[in-house]
Amino acid sequence: MWIISTYDPKFQKKTMRKNIERYWEDNIIHITKSKLFFLTKVLIPMIFFTIILIILLTLVVMYIDVSWLIITLVLILIFWWIVPLSRIIKFYLDYKMDFIIVNPNMLIRYNQQWFFKRISKTIELKDIRSTSVRKSGFLQSLFNDWTLVFLSEAGEMDDDKKERAWEVVFRYVHHPDKVNSEVNKMLLKN
Repeated sequence: MWIISTYDPKFQKKTMRKNIERYWEDNIIHITKSKLFFLTKVLIPMIFFTIILIILLTLVVMYIDVSWLIITLVLILIFWWIVPLSRIIKFYLDYKMDFIIVNPNMLIRYNQQWFFKRISKTIELKDIRSTSVRKSGFLQSLFNDWTLVFLSEAGEMDDDKKERAWEVVFRYVHHPDKVNSEVNKMLLKN
């Protein structure tokens, strides 16, 4: 059992397995973040900040002779590295743990918020009003990674006790037009 119950690295596989057992693999659409997201939000920033840290640590050790000052500067530099590292870890969790499963009955969007919180939204397919693809950005255009948007009729109550539609947004989907057409085919079946 995990100490942090909402963080389970195998959760996505377990959820897929359950859905495949229940609805068959042909009736499941699994949507995840693209490799472009991993590259631009995790890998490149991690390499960049690590190289900067190594260069600054080397300069501090080479050019400063006072030991207490070296220790202080090294600690400051390591702290400076931890701040962007926490953001990179958040993006890594988004890449590994955020996903959507569309089965013949419903759309389920899982969103891991750090280690301690997971949000899931479930929309029955009959309540989905529309699906669309939002396209913007140079890199997204090069790699065909866009944003998928699902709009539902049923949603949550606002302050005036009126029901507002849910908008489920999922960014960095590779070939979203293909995924969107698969989802629309499934919607037409219902």
